[in-house]
Amino acid sequence: MITILAIENHPDKEIDSLCNKYIQRTSGPFKLQLELIPAARTRDPELQKVKESENILKAIKTGDILILCDENGESMQSIPFSNFIEKKLSQSRGRLVFAIGGAHGFSKELLDKYNSIRLTDFTLPHHLARLVLVEQIYRAFEINKGSGYHHI
Repeated sequence: MITILAIENHPDKEIDSLCNKYIQRTSGPFKLQLELIPAARTRDPELQKVKESENILKAIKTGDILILCDENGESMQSIPFSNFIEKKLSQSRGRLVFAIGGAHGFSKELLDKYNSIRLTDFTLPHHLARLVLVEQIYRAFEINKGSGYHHI
């Protein structure tokens, strides 16, 4: 199973609808799900990063592989990303979990401990980052199935 943990500050029904469209299309041996974690309400950006990172860790279970979506993470194109997902799923005893942090990102401790990927060189609003990630995971499944969804 692949889980996306996303810090949620303000609901966006249009983005949620688009994400659900790709989640419902995802088929095969691995299920894709989205879990929203409420944003920490604090004026201190460092404290917010720490609290939200702790809440992400609380959602992680034994055997899960956590991958952070961070602007300084490893950049991948779609085909290498599909291979990355396939490899991580084969190594996991639990879920493959992608986390999208809050407005200020992740705590230094989390960034030091877990691998991270970069979704794009652009800065995206969190709702849009969630949609991009959901679509790219769907695309990765389709690439690995050999469907015609991904055109080179």
